[in-house]
Amino acid sequence: MKQVFPLLPLLIWTVLVPSKANEFKCPGDNNYELSYCASQALKRSNSRLESQLKASTFEVWKSAIGEVCAEAYAAYSQGTIYPLMIMRCDDNLNQTLLEEMKELGERQ
Repeated sequence: MKQVFPLLPLLIWTVLVPSKANEFKCPGDNNYELSYCASQALKRSNSRLESQLKASTFEVWKSAIGEVCAEAYAAYSQGTIYPLMIMRCDDNLNQTLLEEMKELGERQ
């Protein structure tokens, strides 16, 4: 029990100190920062698509790209970089669809 008390201030500090996420400089220098930046990019592209597609279409899209990206990177599924690869794949496909939708709008 005495061994836990020296770690208590560190534990409290990590819980109470505000996140330093806004200090990341994307695209990041390490796996943690790269993953954070990729997750933010994916959230932005998901949000843009969600506002442009019907809810049911958006859910089907997310499911489809999830399956495609998982299959494309299945060889890396046990690696630590796998989640980052999946997020980037999802975001790349989202960006491609957004670009296609933009071009379709310009043609009309």
